[in-house]
Order: sequence, then C-alpha cells, then structure tokens
Amino acid sequence: MESQPHKQGIQRRLEALTRKWWLYLLLLLLFFIPTYAARSYDPRQSMGLIGEVLSAPLIYAFPVLMPVAKIATAGLIVGVLVYGNGVRRAFNVYVAVLYGALALFQTTAMTETYGLVVISGNLVLILVVALVSVWEVVAERNDFGARDRPLWRWWVAPLGIVALLAPVDASTMSPDFSPVRLLTNEAGLTFCMMTPVVLAVLTLFYPTVNPAVLRVSSFAGMLLGVVNMIVWFAVETWGWWMGVLHIPLLVISIYAFVLGHTRAIGAPASVSQ
Repeated sequence: MESQPHKQGIQRRLEALTRKWWLYLLLLLLFFIPTYAARSYDPRQSMGLIGEVLSAPLIYAFPVLMPVAKIATAGLIVGVLVYGNGVRRAFNVYVAVLYGALALFQTTAMTETYGLVVISGNLVLILVVALVSVWEVVAERNDFGARDRPLWRWWVAPLGIVALLAPVDASTMSPDFSPVRLLTNEAGLTFCMMTPVVLAVLTLFYPTVNPAVLRVSSFAGMLLGVVNMIVWFAVETWGWWMGVLHIPLLVISIYAFVLGHTRAIGAPASVSQ
C-alpha cells in the first residue's frame, strides 16, 4: 500500500528527531511556561496555585471514571501480556485518549480564588506525549507478540503496580491501603501514576516498541518525577508519602529513557502489520 511507505517515512523522521538533544531542551523550556489564571496572581504564589489545580482538576469532576480507569488499564495490560498484538490497537488507543484527556483536564481547574487556571507547562508537555501516542495508533510500531524475556526485566512490574494502586488518601497525603480506596482513588486519571504503568509495559516489550513514544514519554516522566521529588522531599515534606509514590515515575522513566536511546542488537526496523 502507498500509505505504508509514507508512514514509515514519518516514523523514521520522528525517531531521528527524538534523538536530538535540542528537542529535550525545548521541552524543558516549554515546561516552564507560566501558569495561566483568569485573575492575576503574585508569581510567588505559583506553587500554591499549581497545588490548588492539581488537588481538584477538571478530570476529577466525574468520580465514576476513577475505578473505571483503573480497571480498564489493568484489563488492557493483562490483555497485552496474554493476547499480544490482538489487543495492541485497543491499548494504543486507550493510552492516546488517556494522555489527551490528562493534557486538557488534569492541568486545568476552576478555582474560587483565581477562576480558570491552566498549568500551561504541564499541558504542553503532556500534550506532546499525547500527540506521539496518537501517532502510534496510526503507525502501530509497537509489537506485543509473545517472546521470552529474562526474569530481571520484570523489575518494573512491582513499581508499576504500586503506581496503579497508589495507596494514598489525597486529602491528607497519608498512606491508605483500604481495598475500596485502592480501587477508587484518582491514580488512574493522573499523568504521574499512569506514566510508569505505561512505560513498564513498553519496557517489557522493548526493543519492539515505538522508540519515539518511549523517549518522549519517559522524558516527560523524568521531568515531572524530578519536580515531585523536590516538592515532596524538600519543600512540602509533610507530604513525603506522595513523594514515595512518585518514585516509580522517576525510576521507570529514567530506565525507559536510557532504553529508548540504546540501539538494540537485532531490533527490527519496523513491525509486521
């Protein structure tokens, strides 16, 4: 088909682009775009403003979606591990839609103090991740076919499970291991908890995954992971448990970013369709 060489050409350009150091410098600079608020605010209040948004973003307006997101994520991961490429399109579409929703609605809130607030830097960064994820829906570069993998590759699994369950009471930032809370908390609708889960899956199937998606997603995860380490272990130390729960984001993102820039011996140029 004529479209196949065209898609392969775009994929090659994306892979080349995501190997450029200046792309990550650009993403870093975009991350520091000032937060937008309908009412003016003192820049010194930025951290409090961002905290206000992240505690009640628009994506939390429908609590019924919280357990649905967790169940859907867990089901798709099991499906990928058991049925491989038979579930590939569903997994890719879900990830793309999820990141699109997170970009638009986890970074935005209607606040009493400032009106509409948008964490612009987060929005841009997550939107870039969403766009490369949409491209993967088109390109289907991920190959989730059955394969043997060394046991050590599974080290990401327990960290991914911790991120998906996220045992925390968001109102107090304290540990909460109650079964109901593990199922119904906000983790399934947050970038910081879902990204290590997605990256864990991709690293298990590396090198037959889309390297552009792996690189961009993991860089965004590293950036937000570092920020959360600083916030919860150096600034807002009362929320140290939230810092602990962000360790999977930072650790798996670093691992995935290194993998994404490693040329695997025998890796195929493209997957069969």
